[in-house]
Formats: sequence, C-alpha cells, structure tokens
Amino acid sequence: MITGVKVHDHGEGGGGFGGGLRSRARGRSLVVGAAAGLVVWQILALIVGKTTAQGQNVVPPLQTVLTSGVTGLSHFYKGGLGARTTLQGAPDSLGLALLAMVQNSAVSAFRVWVGYLLAVALGLPAGLLIAAARPIRQAVGAIAGLLRMLPLLAMSPLFTLWFGATDRAAISFVAFGAFWVVLLATANAVGNLKPEVIDYPRTLGLGPFRSATQIVLPAILPELRGALMLAAGTAWACGLAAELYGIQSGLGWALGQTLAYSLVDQMLVVSGVFVLLALASLRLVNYGSGRLTRWSE
Repeated sequence: MITGVKVHDHGEGGGGFGGGLRSRARGRSLVVGAAAGLVVWQILALIVGKTTAQGQNVVPPLQTVLTSGVTGLSHFYKGGLGARTTLQGAPDSLGLALLAMVQNSAVSAFRVWVGYLLAVALGLPAGLLIAAARPIRQAVGAIAGLLRMLPLLAMSPLFTLWFGATDRAAISFVAFGAFWVVLLATANAVGNLKPEVIDYPRTLGLGPFRSATQIVLPAILPELRGALMLAAGTAWACGLAAELYGIQSGLGWALGQTLAYSLVDQMLVVSGVFVLLALASLRLVNYGSGRLTRWSE
C-alpha cells in the first residue's frame, strides 16, 4: 500500500501525462469541481423542468434549493438552542434552518468521531497482535477478511435492533465498520516492513510490547495514513446509514425524512452539509497523521 506519496514528472518541462498528479485534491480543484457540478445540475433542472410535469420537484433549480430547500430545514430543529420550533408555531426561516443543521450536524459528528476513535484504538493493537502472532494471524485473518466484506448498509438495522434507536447503536455501528479497515491495514503494513526492522530490536533485548509500540507502530504510520483516511470516510458512511433506521436525530435522520417525502431540494442541502463535514474530517485526519509522520517526508 502506498499512501501520502506525490507523483511528479521528472522529464523535461514536467508537462507529461501524470506530471501534475497528486494524492489529494487541492482547494482550487474542489471549488472548480463543485462549481461545474452546480452548472450541470442547473442545466439539467432547466431541461427536465420543461420536458416533464414534475420536473421542478424531481430536479429543482438552484434558486429553489437555495430558498425553500434551505428554509424548509427548519422542521428538523428540535429545540433547546433558545428558539421556538416549527411545532411551537415558529415559521420557516434561515435562522431556524441554520440551528437545525448545527444541531443535527453536532449529533452526527459526535457519533462518527467517537466511533472512529474507538475503531482506531481497537484496530491498531488488534492489527499488531495479528501480525505478530502467526497462530492468531491464521485464525483471525480469514475471519477478519470475511467480516470486512459484509454489506455494511444491510447490517445497520441489526445494530438498531440490538442496541435500540440510541447513540450507542450508531457509535457501535461506526466503530464496527471502521474497525476492520484499520485492523487489516495495520496487519498488512506490518507485513510490508523489512524483517530487520522487527528482528534487530529483539537482538538488543527489546520486549514484544516495547518493540510494537516504539519501533513497529511508528514505522508503519506513514503507510497507515491512507487507511486512516479511508476508515474516516467509512465512519461517516456508517454514521449516515445508522441514522437512517429508527434514530430520530442527526443528518442521516434528516436525510431519511427528505427521502420519505421526496423533498429533493432539502435533500440536496442536507447532503451538501454531510459532504462538507466528511471532507473536513478527512482533512483533519490527514493533517493529524501528517504531523505524526513528518520524519518520513
């Protein structure tokens, strides 16, 4: 596995195929991509709106998304932040919609981050143990690979049945989904180390625990950067899936409500908020792991 590597063209001029390739998108690229997507959506909305009777509802134009699509989110505000809810007679408004998104985003982010950190805290030592002990690796490796291939979306309702429609169900499901990514990546990274990295400390009398924590773990961190980001993305996907089934709060719940009532304009806004939070999380994980592996650059 190769992660965190920049690829440059060392030929003349640096303009060959792949010469500008990098492992992560820059801010300008993201802005250009988002703008292009909005333009395509607006063109599609105009075409569908003129050719089908329900076009405005199926593919709403951007002006609809930015007006009723935003203020309509006021219904997802549950109170507690100093303002009345729509159930208490408050009209839809931009301020109430903002409170709704802040409230549900905070709930979702809490579940995702707790589950993600739990997955990393369990997945790293489990991966080191599997890689270090051959009998455990043979016994657990195949099972771990099989469990990793299970369809996560299909398993989400099971966690709601087991733990109820609670934070515990969502956190457990997020941890479950991200755990296998971290575990398998850790075991694979240890397997990719040169034998002398593991054997030499033993000749100096370093015990298994100190060798794993002081030698092996720092040595595999550069390779784990990509896996940690992948696990963070998996965590957000699992968090969204968990909130779609029974849980009455969070961005996944709000998205499920827009799907149930075919509120496409509101669906787009909630999806946009979700994407921004997930992207910010990936950037944060990348920054944090980069700080820990500066020595390897």
